Amino acid sequence: MKKSNSLFVFFFVLVLIVFTGFMTWYLCSSSSLQYKTEETISSLERNRGRESKQQDEYDKAVQELPVILTELEEKKKLAEEAQSEAEELKSRRNELRDEKRELEEHVSGSDSTEEVPYE
Repeated sequence: MKKSNSLFVFFFVLVLIVFTGFMTWYLCSSSSLQYKTEETISSLERNRGRESKQQDEYDKAVQELPVILTELEEKKKLAEEAQSEAEELKSRRNELRDEKRELEEHVSGSDSTEEVPYE
């Protein structure tokens, strides 16, 4: 009987050790998984918040786009008008320079050919 009693105690202790090891492993794994789950949920909520903010900014930009395009067209027309005016002014300046050269040539040419009477 003593042998069976000591064998029973041995198996009982062995079962308790295995059970304690299993419970330790399970609690560590469960705790780790719970932490990872909470971290994933938190990360997901942050990402959803960012996505929502980006979507709002995108929607706002899409709503403002027609106004910006009309302003751009107006400014483009003004730029084209200013450029054509600048080209006209350049051509007018060149015409005036040519006219000035002609007048200078005429004045210098008439001075040399014209006889000045002596008094």
